[in-house]
Amino acid sequence: GTSTFRDGTFVETGDVLNAQALFTGIQKRVLSKNFRGGKTSAIFGGTEIDLSQADIADGAILNVEVAFGGVKLVVPPHWDLQINVSNIFAGIEDKRMYNPNVADSTKVLKIYGSIIFGGLEIKSF
Repeated sequence: GTSTFRDGTFVETGDVLNAQALFTGIQKRVLSKNFRGGKTSAIFGGTEIDLSQADIADGAILNVEVAFGGVKLVVPPHWDLQINVSNIFAGIEDKRMYNPNVADSTKVLKIYGSIIFGGLEIKSF
């Protein structure tokens, strides 16, 4: 996938995300209409991934590794999230405006990984 830098944000056009923040903060906006997942890590840093304009064709798997940092995901409200993350001294918050009537079982994002002394925040806008 290709990545372009616009307005302080890396814009990803590929189907697989790779976002590594080490002692820094990064923002990425994913535009793929066939998002497959990928990896994001925040080690003593922060990552913000905007998936609000992305789409899933047949399931996506995102691997999240956080240590002393934070990951913020902006996810469409109708996506079905399955979070299976081991966390130690960590918090996971799903702050999406959830409407069970719009959940789409074909748009499944599975989130795996580990969070140590950090946080994962999920929003819908």
